[in-house]
This record gives sequence, C-alpha cells and structure tokens, in this order.
Amino acid sequence: MTGILPVGRMPGDDIPKAALFWLLPHDGHAEWLDRGLEAWKAEACDLWPALAPFVAQIDAPERMTMARYSHGTLTRPIAPGIAFIGDAAHRASPQLGQGANMALLDAFALAHWLEREPPTTALERYAASRHRHVGLYQLASRVFTPLYQSESRVLPWLRDTLLFPASIVPPISWTLTSLVRGDLLPPIRGADLPLLPRRFLTEISGKNSHG
Repeated sequence: MTGILPVGRMPGDDIPKAALFWLLPHDGHAEWLDRGLEAWKAEACDLWPALAPFVAQIDAPERMTMARYSHGTLTRPIAPGIAFIGDAAHRASPQLGQGANMALLDAFALAHWLEREPPTTALERYAASRHRHVGLYQLASRVFTPLYQSESRVLPWLRDTLLFPASIVPPISWTLTSLVRGDLLPPIRGADLPLLPRRFLTEISGKNSHG
C-alpha cells in the first residue's frame, strides 16, 4: 500500500510539501534495500503512475525513514503527577486515520477535568472518561488493519466483495460515518459537553483525518 499525504508548507517556502509512504512487511526493510531504488520506483509507478514525480525526487534510500508501528494500550495512562496522551497512551495502526484526533480528544479531556477537579482526582477522571472510547478504536483498528495490511488473499476478497457493498447501505454506512467522525461512543464519558459530539469532532476529523 502506498500514498501521498499533504503536509503543508515550510516557513518561508510557498511550495506545498507532501510525504510519500510505502508499506512493507514487518521484516521487509532489508529486502527493500537489497532490491535498490530503481526497482522500487518501477514497482511503485506501475502500481500508481501518478507517483512518478514524487519518487523521482528520492535519490537515496536515506530519504525514506523506516517507521514501525504496533497496537498497544497502557493499562493506566496516568501516574503520580503525569498523564499520557495520544500514541504514548494508545498506539495503533494508522489505518483508521484517527491518531491525531484521539490525541486531541485526550488533551481536551485532560484539560476539562483539570479545570474542574484537583490534580489527583482529575487524572483519575481523565483516564476513566477516555477508557471506553479508546478501547473501541483500538478494537476497530485491530479488526480493520488485516483487511488492508496483511499477506492474506482471503481478507482482501472479503473486504472488496462483501464488506464494501455493505458499507454503503444504511444503517451500516451511518455507523461507519459515526466511527470515523469519532462519536460512535461518547468521546469523554461523564463530561457535560453538549457541543462536543458533533461540532467539535466534525471539525477535528475534517482537518486531521486521512484514510
């Protein structure tokens, strides 16, 4: 799987920038290096011809950074005097495009409780209020990732033949929209936030969600 992700502009430079990503098996980096850049460029452009002007700019393997990811959630995202948010608290595949959104919600929840309670109880409330929402997205990421990133020949067939047609039919389509928007479950449990579920999450998803 490959893709181009717009990343904005550098200070003092009006030319828009983009990041190119190319997914490998967990143990595939050494083989990628051995094959050489030209073989990889040919494969990438054969898969997606529009990549040509992007891969042409990559003149050394060092221009690509190897990044590994896995799934995992801290049992307690807090300790005396410290709170963990975002990937530090719950790492996952980027398949759902929710990493930035989840980190923003963590920060929002932490600020919400710190404004209302002493630090010790605020940290406990923060952890409890995000537990179910984080768990749902960790589960969804684990379920959906193999459909897009695996060596299976059955799962892609299942995805394209059965799951995709079902995904555009209500109420499944509504459920998936709510999942990506972030409000399938209350994002901050126990908080009285009447404006949060729709307006806040729609704005976050529109600006930060990619998939």
